[in-house]
Amino acid sequence: MPKKKKKTAAEGEEPQEGKKKKKKGKKKLLLIPVALILVAAVAAAVILLILPRFGINLLGDKEQEPQIEEPIPKKGVEAYTVGEDTVASLDTILEEGEGELLALRTTPEQSKAEEEGRHTYIYEVNGNAAIVNRYLDLVLSGEVGFSLVDENYVIQEERPELVDEEGALMVAKASAVEGKVFQMAIGWSLENNMLAVRISVPEAQLRKPEKVEPPKPASLSEQLDTIQTMHPSELGLSGRSMDQYEVLSTTGFVKVDDILCRRFTIYEKTGDDKRGDIVKVVYFSGDQQHMFQQETDENGKLIITELVT
Repeated sequence: MPKKKKKTAAEGEEPQEGKKKKKKGKKKLLLIPVALILVAAVAAAVILLILPRFGINLLGDKEQEPQIEEPIPKKGVEAYTVGEDTVASLDTILEEGEGELLALRTTPEQSKAEEEGRHTYIYEVNGNAAIVNRYLDLVLSGEVGFSLVDENYVIQEERPELVDEEGALMVAKASAVEGKVFQMAIGWSLENNMLAVRISVPEAQLRKPEKVEPPKPASLSEQLDTIQTMHPSELGLSGRSMDQYEVLSTTGFVKVDDILCRRFTIYEKTGDDKRGDIVKVVYFSGDQQHMFQQETDENGKLIITELVT
């Protein structure tokens, strides 16, 4: 009996095994948009929740603008660019294993007329604070020229202490386009290890912080009046009023804990109106917010402690 021939695929028909592989390929392709949607959702949470928590609200009172996904270069991006403005990206300071760019989202074409578009770069990173600090070292340098700013583009003189859990900040500099600023808002959250960098060029102007003049210190007579109206117990003294004591001061100021203070010596009055013993030496700050007392410890050493009234 002749052996049965195995069925072969008809001419032009693909083997069943090949078909299965194609189906698997289709399933794999369907997973990619889902992953991007999840990443976009987490990044949106960083932009909409983390940044406003730190006083940075880039959307104002508007509803969230729609975003479109852009293809990501395999090696990340070398620079963030909007129009004529460009700066080295976070990718350039990331070391191996520290993180990678997961997604890039931009505003639709019709919204670009207002702010030249917004571009949001979404990263998964390990060690938020260290990475952001290293990036700040780069962009705040004199050569690059960014400054830390608040939401009103007032330059911040102090650099904040960053923590991994969550944080947000904004840096900006004058744009190449007159009347605009090139800004980067950076927000991060330890949950999901997500970090987002949003780039835009809005119409604005950087402003220097207003100088606040320190208040003038109280005059000697004002401080004396204040002490005389205090209750003796506030100074650790006995009696019903300060009429039982004589208060004398020395001229000029001394520093106590870096606070300018005047030194006052308090004497007990005797029955014959003569000056009695010294019962207290205090240092009263020029803003009248702090008072320190001079004491002697068990070894005879002078110590100064703040009076808590």
